[in-house]
Amino acid sequence: MKGRLCHAAPLGLLLLSLTTVAHARQDSMKAPPACLSRAEITAAVTPAAMMAALPRCVQEGRTQDAIDLYNISGVFAHFDRQRVADQSAHGAYQAMKMAAGSAMDEETLARFDTALKAQLAPDKAPAYVAGICTDVKRLGPPTYTPTYMLSHGMSNFTGTGGGLVPDFKPAEAWKTTLTQYLKCPA
Repeated sequence: MKGRLCHAAPLGLLLLSLTTVAHARQDSMKAPPACLSRAEITAAVTPAAMMAALPRCVQEGRTQDAIDLYNISGVFAHFDRQRVADQSAHGAYQAMKMAAGSAMDEETLARFDTALKAQLAPDKAPAYVAGICTDVKRLGPPTYTPTYMLSHGMSNFTGTGGGLVPDFKPAEAWKTTLTQYLKCPA
């Protein structure tokens, strides 16, 4: 019996990762959503929608919009990781980033990566982060239900340990996201 229990966790994690990748692949087979500019992002736009739109932005030559989607989706995903109880669900955002990368050919992905690194270079990063901070503070915390994350955790398969964190304090989590993750200036 003990031998079987040792294999149950890795098998469960394998199934979880395959399901996450399958969902990401299925989503990537749909027509890509329109590229969004920073001004078009609202607190209701999920990281899943932003990451799905990112490849299209790059393909259309709207690299700055892609960089903004990448960074703001990370801010929202950080907030979501604080409010989703199932720790295994937190990997959904990584899977979406991988799916966005795999939706681009190597040249396009390399172009995006180079532009992202340039934007976050020490000489440009402080001004860029300050601008992102201003915009996400204006947006406030996400208003959507993080189903993209909730549906990818082990609790989705077991029926236990999922959902949102009981007594979640959105204002505190948002402040933590802005100060610890995004490192917004005070």
